[in-house]
Amino acid sequence: MDRLIAACDGEVVARRRDRAIVLLLARLGVRAGDVAQLRLEDIEWETGSLRVSGKSRYEVRLPLPQDVGDAIAAYLACRPSVCPSDHVFLRKLRRFDRSGKVMASRRW
Repeated sequence: MDRLIAACDGEVVARRRDRAIVLLLARLGVRAGDVAQLRLEDIEWETGSLRVSGKSRYEVRLPLPQDVGDAIAAYLACRPSVCPSDHVFLRKLRRFDRSGKVMASRRW
């Protein structure tokens, strides 16, 4: 696991994003779907906790370990602000035309 986390080290935005996601998955045991749905308001910096909706859509508060919080904060500090999304993690999707050329990028 340490090698996987170490592979995400770096100053590039994508690496910071990946590091925060891997730490959420590994340290907190959060499901991938919950990470994808995580919103800025779900992070309670003052109390050091994270709100996650469980499988049955019930809300769970998890403690936010220092290394996970630091990784999320590092990503948010350099996260692209092109889109007014309140999701924590953004992704870039590329659309291709019939010839395989990139048409446009979309962020959320």
